Amino acid sequence: MEEYEGTALTPNPIDPITGIFKIKLRADFWGDASSSVQGCNRLGDYSGGRLAVSFRWFALLLSGAVASTLAASAQAASTRAAVLAPSIQPEIALPSPAQGAHTDSVWLAQAGSSDLSDAQQEALDDLLTEGQDKVEARDYAGAIALYQEATRIDPSNARLFSGIGYLYVQQGQYADAIAPYEQAITLEPDNLPFRYGLAFAYVRSEDYDSAIAAYEAITDLSPSATDAYLGLGNIYITLEDYDAALSTYETLAQRAPGNAKAYEALGTLSLIREDYANAESAFQRAVQVDDSRSAAYVGLAETQLAQGDVDGAFNNLRRAVELDREAAQAQFLLGEISMERGDVEAAYTYYRRAVDADPTLIPAQAAVGALHLEQGVYLQAIAAYRRVLDAFPGNPGAHYNLGLALWAEGLEKQAVVQVTSARRLYLAQEDMASVDRVDALLELWNVDTEAEGI
Repeated sequence: MEEYEGTALTPNPIDPITGIFKIKLRADFWGDASSSVQGCNRLGDYSGGRLAVSFRWFALLLSGAVASTLAASAQAASTRAAVLAPSIQPEIALPSPAQGAHTDSVWLAQAGSSDLSDAQQEALDDLLTEGQDKVEARDYAGAIALYQEATRIDPSNARLFSGIGYLYVQQGQYADAIAPYEQAITLEPDNLPFRYGLAFAYVRSEDYDSAIAAYEAITDLSPSATDAYLGLGNIYITLEDYDAALSTYETLAQRAPGNAKAYEALGTLSLIREDYANAESAFQRAVQVDDSRSAAYVGLAETQLAQGDVDGAFNNLRRAVELDREAAQAQFLLGEISMERGDVEAAYTYYRRAVDADPTLIPAQAAVGALHLEQGVYLQAIAAYRRVLDAFPGNPGAHYNLGLALWAEGLEKQAVVQVTSARRLYLAQEDMASVDRVDALLELWNVDTEAEGI
């Protein structure tokens, strides 16, 4: 659109939206968090030639030390380098009807107790069949009701209770999942997946003391249970008890010296503590133990970035994506390095790969959104900035950039809503230069500011 392309918007038509990622994060990664970023159309800033490692706010997630872990909430991430305690959700079979000896399902083999009458078994099978249909239709509440009815027929069936707990977790009702998991464990105390499910529910309920006890019970039953130690360590990091986390990870390394995840966890903890020498040593050990794991190379690269070795980091990140093209954090950091080197085309490719691999990776969405906007790929820019705003609804730069993309697609009313939202947020931040920039844009768009309440 001619108005979008007009010189009135240059030289900086796109808001850099760096603030949300820089507030209260470590200065050695970000440089001066109060500095303005002129002409930087991505989410990272550079200080003294050092790459701004925007990824560090994901803490343990970055090095992949704990499987299936997700970043902390967007609100927490915007105020400190927070990390959610481990969320290792076990694969727990859901209840299924008994169908005879020719089934591969653990559930099918143990759907009913041997002392059930034929009538009870038939009723149980009917409930499990109907419950499975509800699960496939994602009617979890309906499935839970059926499985609860099934427990009245077969109250000694631990997998019925674990299935109920699992379905509560699927709905995000973590506190409700605790009692059924506990009942399942009472019936089958040696079943580790049930105990992982209980620990998971406690973590998501932020009952960390109970979660610690649940993980410790797993390590008592299985002294080399890697995920339990990783879970414990991650909780201690959440509680900022780094010494306890270190002790936990060292115990894991002693009991499972051939497990690369132990050294990845030690490396990540050292990174969090800014102990780069030990971090590098731990990640190198992880690579020696298992050179097929992408996560170890990403952790090593992060350590190198923290020490200013951008070339070494780039090489390790390339190795990481050779091993796993879906390694979103590696793709993103390759994009950051490419941008620092002035290779915008390569950066654009890496950013797109990052968001393809993990659409929830908000720094990558912000980065690719800005380049979509610069390249005129407006629909994709809209999608990217909507994801950014889902995580950071109070960020004015994301509203501003989304408005630019919407206007370029001819969605003028929506564009004005976003840009005026940006203006209100800039005003609340007393960022008058950005307020003036929004006003100039609205004037360029011939927007009736009085009608918009401005």
